[in-house]
Amino acid sequence: IHGVWPDHTSFVMYEFNPLLAYCLLQDNILTELDARWPQLTSTKIIGLQFQRFWEYEYRKHGTCCADVFNQSMYFDISMKLTDSIDLLKILRTKGIKPGYTYTGDQISRAIKSVTQNNPNPKCTYIGRSFELNEIGI
Repeated sequence: IHGVWPDHTSFVMYEFNPLLAYCLLQDNILTELDARWPQLTSTKIIGLQFQRFWEYEYRKHGTCCADVFNQSMYFDISMKLTDSIDLLKILRTKGIKPGYTYTGDQISRAIKSVTQNNPNPKCTYIGRSFELNEIGI
């Protein structure tokens, strides 16, 4: 996971509240969250102790929906979403494997055939070709 951006069918939720306090996550949720949303910006020990990446993501995106979901609920929802949509498994099942060339349409169709939603694949131009680096769901 890079992040979880709250959204609503009737309006955009982008009014974040940087003043809202972040509470360090404790105990069982740390292990569960780290397994699904590792903090790749630091070592595991530092990440679990200081939680800077999770704090950043929560302050930037989670506070947008703080009037509906508290911090604990925000991270719980992110883990449930991760468990419900295993993109790598979906792509493998549909015959799309790392190291090979596919079109954006092939990737999108494979994901949509399982999720019933239009994904948003994003690529980066590296060398002489594009590489898939993110898929928005």
